[in-house]
Amino acid sequence: MLENYFEKGDRALSTYEAYGRNPLVINRAIEYFKKGLKSAPDNLLYHYRLGYAYHLMRRLMEASSEYEIVLRLDPPQIPSEKFFKLSLKYVPRIFVNPKEYFKLKDLVAIIHPIKSIIAYNLFWEDDIDYPGDNDPSDHEVVWIEFNKSKGKVTGAYTYFHKAILFTEEAVKDADLHDQRARINVQWGEHGSLPLGWKKLHPEAIFKKIGKRIKIKNMPQRYRELSKSIKNPLHPLAKDWPKKFTGSYKDFITFTKYIEIRRFLTKKKMVIISQWPNAVINRYFLNYNYFPKKQWPKE
Repeated sequence: MLENYFEKGDRALSTYEAYGRNPLVINRAIEYFKKGLKSAPDNLLYHYRLGYAYHLMRRLMEASSEYEIVLRLDPPQIPSEKFFKLSLKYVPRIFVNPKEYFKLKDLVAIIHPIKSIIAYNLFWEDDIDYPGDNDPSDHEVVWIEFNKSKGKVTGAYTYFHKAILFTEEAVKDADLHDQRARINVQWGEHGSLPLGWKKLHPEAIFKKIGKRIKIKNMPQRYRELSKSIKNPLHPLAKDWPKKFTGSYKDFITFTKYIEIRRFLTKKKMVIISQWPNAVINRYFLNYNYFPKKQWPKE
């Protein structure tokens, strides 16, 4: 019965993530996780998933309480100088469209305690799609996987509107640039694109419910954004560009470089943990953000 509660909760959570913000579905997931945890109060994974479900609904006090339990059961490690330098070594090179309106606000690097992978969590000032969603940032993620003994990048994964993207070109590019992979960032919506992205057909995969959902590609996003942003008359969008002006070639031009190493050296928001959303919420940011997938292969 215990395993059944957790399985049902996982399926409900995946359904919510796959098909949109249905409060009935996410509340069902929360109730299943709570019932399971009554019999297994020290189950780390499901305390995290309960906190994540609350976080998705902006029930922040409850999310933070669950995250606190996760971090008490599995405390994060403050990185030594060696690990801090590791986070600097692999930090990706970020390129944006020259017409990008929003600034990068913060960067948090989470080093996995067991696997050789670092989650670089980027927080933009906002997302042109969603003024009025009560999140004073747009959370995106780039994951860099590396071979510890060789000191070389073996994978560069990006979050792109629910899909996880990967290309061999990004790995080769990192090898040519001191192990720093190039990542291009879509105008306004900030989906992150590894080098070689044009050949990809993005899909979001939800294994718990056996679904693969096609994600709008860049030509489709250009057609929409060159007509209008989603909420051009919203009060919070009064100073925003009302659409992307220019050709598709202009839209996929990424020539403005942002040196994100400076964020790490200035604020030193680096930590070792298996639970990125929990440590970001409890240790680093004093504003809310929309939580994203923690690791590309979880």
